Amino acid sequence: MYDTVIIGGGVIGLAILRSALLAGYNAVLFERDPHLCNASSGRNSGILCTGVDAPSGSLEKALLRDSISNIRQFCREMNVPTRECGSLVCLWSWDGSDGESLDEERKFEPNAEIEPENDTRHHQKLLRVLHESQDSGDTQASILCSSRVSIMEPSLSSKCMGAVHIPGEIVVDPWLLPLAYAVHSRELGKRHVRKNAKFDDPIQTGREVVMDLSSFDSKTGHWKIVTRDTCQNTQVEDGTVTIHARSVINAAGIDLDSVQSLASSVVNRNHENILPPPDFEARPRRGQYMVYSAPADGNTVEKNEYMPMRPIQPVSTDKTKGIFVYSTLYDQIVVGPTAKDQSSRTDDEVESDVSRTLANHASRVLGRKMGTSNVDTHPDFDPNLVGEYVGIRPGTTKRDYQIHLHHDARFITVGGIRSTGLTASLGIGQHVVQCLLSAILTPPELSCDSSKQACPTPLPDVKQLIEQYHKRRNGTIEVQGYSYKVTHPLTKFGWEARTGIAQR
Repeated sequence: MYDTVIIGGGVIGLAILRSALLAGYNAVLFERDPHLCNASSGRNSGILCTGVDAPSGSLEKALLRDSISNIRQFCREMNVPTRECGSLVCLWSWDGSDGESLDEERKFEPNAEIEPENDTRHHQKLLRVLHESQDSGDTQASILCSSRVSIMEPSLSSKCMGAVHIPGEIVVDPWLLPLAYAVHSRELGKRHVRKNAKFDDPIQTGREVVMDLSSFDSKTGHWKIVTRDTCQNTQVEDGTVTIHARSVINAAGIDLDSVQSLASSVVNRNHENILPPPDFEARPRRGQYMVYSAPADGNTVEKNEYMPMRPIQPVSTDKTKGIFVYSTLYDQIVVGPTAKDQSSRTDDEVESDVSRTLANHASRVLGRKMGTSNVDTHPDFDPNLVGEYVGIRPGTTKRDYQIHLHHDARFITVGGIRSTGLTASLGIGQHVVQCLLSAILTPPELSCDSSKQACPTPLPDVKQLIEQYHKRRNGTIEVQGYSYKVTHPLTKFGWEARTGIAQR
């Protein structure tokens, strides 16, 4: 009997699995794809944000605050590379304001408010961002005039009229962070005594939960979960394994609503009506990115002369955070994502007209010619395009995270996790474990030394992983005896180029 079954092997499912195992629960995760983080979690930006644009009073904002306060320590413990650089929310002359630069430096001391009589439209926009940042817990956020912005980020165009500096934001390797969750989870799984467990490994890839063949006993509060192998051409009955569990956690990402609809039908077969169908729909939103190599002119110019060292983001709107321009840990320049609603949950083809929009945006922000851009400024800028990719974010018709405990059905819904999911993952994992405590009471006594759980084995140095990646030549690495496919384009691009922290 498992305490809980987790559906979905993205960053959220992995974070929940790790938190459940840390709490002493006997947990197992199922991912139908052969590889972890091969959907939305393998297409994010790699920026850990403080949640400036999260709705005030929302669960999202609360979990972001919980997570960001712990994620630095986790990355240090697990040897996940980061750059704690902060970000700049910039106001540009093309943002619909009057085009004048911000007033003199004396008006923008850190955390200082602007005199009301001197407010202009762009002052008010930056003040709103400043207050939202401080409300999100980044109390050191401050407003900068255009001259200070140009000193901090000399690679930017002179068209920046001012910015809010948000010091708490972090650039991370977007694949190594969820990998660390997986590695720690497997380490925890080995330390637990798992009597009569059907699976030795708490992470099962290439195996899906067949919800319409599963069942729930409302008298005992137990689930009978049918799973099947998705990697072989076998009949359903040949590839199935049935397990029993005290709860189910639905972290299926873009398919969250479909899984809950099936689960609702299963639970309510006997007219129990204890697990309602979802009151939301998945709303796929595609985000397209372009990745450029940094200029290779052979001189010794400082990095920040040709690429931003902090994520450069616009003032957000109610619909989107806007298009970012930033550099990865591998010294490659990224522009994106866009935000376009679509009906398809799988269409991730690159669109050429969007590529032109992205190149134009990067050219305006950096004041240099970028690829297919029609902005003709510095033709000597290296326009080498490394690659493009599209991520489909698993949004819903609701603005906030949709995390709900259906106590009588022993079922937890974890959805609506938009672009902030990478940052909030630690907080989400801990929050869901609190839901488990409510649903199935206290976990059994841990059979291993709790002091060992607090000291996970860190990942190998990133350069060792990269050497292994190149030697294996199949897109995978091995950590603690398990093989993992590198699924995120930003990690693959950096490792293949051997630039930035990947340099020999």
